[in-house]
Amino acid sequence: MEERIFKAKPGLNIHYRIQPPKYDCQHLLIVMSGFNIPDPTIYDFNMLTHCRSAILWIKDDFNGLPAYYLCNNMNFDIEQGVSMLIDATISVLKPKYHSILGASKGGSASLYYGIKHKIKSIISCVPQFRLGSYVASGYWEHVGKAMMGVASPNNIFILDRYLSSIIKQDRVSERHIYLFTSPQDKQFLDEVKPHLPLFEKYSDFNLIETCSPLVTQHTQVTSYNLNLILSLIYQFEEGIAPKWGHIRNGSQWHVDIDKMNPENVRQESTQQSLSQ
Repeated sequence: MEERIFKAKPGLNIHYRIQPPKYDCQHLLIVMSGFNIPDPTIYDFNMLTHCRSAILWIKDDFNGLPAYYLCNNMNFDIEQGVSMLIDATISVLKPKYHSILGASKGGSASLYYGIKHKIKSIISCVPQFRLGSYVASGYWEHVGKAMMGVASPNNIFILDRYLSSIIKQDRVSERHIYLFTSPQDKQFLDEVKPHLPLFEKYSDFNLIETCSPLVTQHTQVTSYNLNLILSLIYQFEEGIAPKWGHIRNGSQWHVDIDKMNPENVRQESTQQSLSQ
């Protein structure tokens, strides 16, 4: 599929791909990308081309690095450009139904832009909420440096609250939000669990928690739940947004979940080593 460029402003190009709708489908699906290795800027969910939806894939690629679709050196022109592309696409296609999808970094973006653009149906898989802290150090530190310029406490503070703030300020409670997560994801305790109360105000918030021997790390949650994600998209295409509530899937829920969390496993191993 051909890549296109949306010239949001001089010096700011937004790369994207678009699939026209098939049959008489009146649904637009917007797809945001997560971190990828070795190229962190590639498109996600490329297998969706069989869907009937019009699909807009937005690339998080700014000078060769992702930026959570938000900022460079704490300048938020990127966010404005991405919003301009979403608005322009909706204006041209005039879809009857809209939804937005993303995983990990893309999951954060799907929540943020879904709420910002009043999109009723949002699929967010294993999102990060503390964006500044997540990229301030560690593997993605170079991304944090590009986004913040300097990973100062104030810049980290601003980005850490960027997503939670727009959720708190959201006055549209009638949204269909599907958040996929797993207690076996090492990011669960820091990124997802503390922020679940933010979603209590939504009339149709759906939490899907996976506990399976096939899900032992962050990147496996989305792939394990791909059939459920596809089932949602197929229904969105017909104007249907199912109400699931709190679902626990996977075959390992009989095990003590607290002990299975990767962080607790490490702590337990350390304690055992010290006692020997």
